[in-house]
Amino acid sequence: MFPDIIQKVPVRDYGIEGLEVHVDHTPTGTVYFVSASKEVEFPLHSHAAQWTVVVSGECRFTMNGETRIYRAGETYLIPADTPHQITLCAGYSEVDYVDDPND
Repeated sequence: MFPDIIQKVPVRDYGIEGLEVHVDHTPTGTVYFVSASKEVEFPLHSHAAQWTVVVSGECRFTMNGETRIYRAGETYLIPADTPHQITLCAGYSEVDYVDDPND
């Protein structure tokens, strides 16, 4: 789903079928290139602050009791330590920046 230049970024194996995640660390944070070839549901979790850009497809995102659908071109911000849940639909991709260089 991402161009060839992203294929050079190391892959992190989460052991989830249909999920591909390329991860690169900077001195100040971590960049993720995430794609899902089938529906992938992440349970409620929290971490450092995260900013996401939806590249393709759609996801169902729940935070603070509110569920919203995000589609290509939209962005969202997750404040640090805020519990949230996300379901990636088949064909979905996103780029994330997490405010933690060791994430």
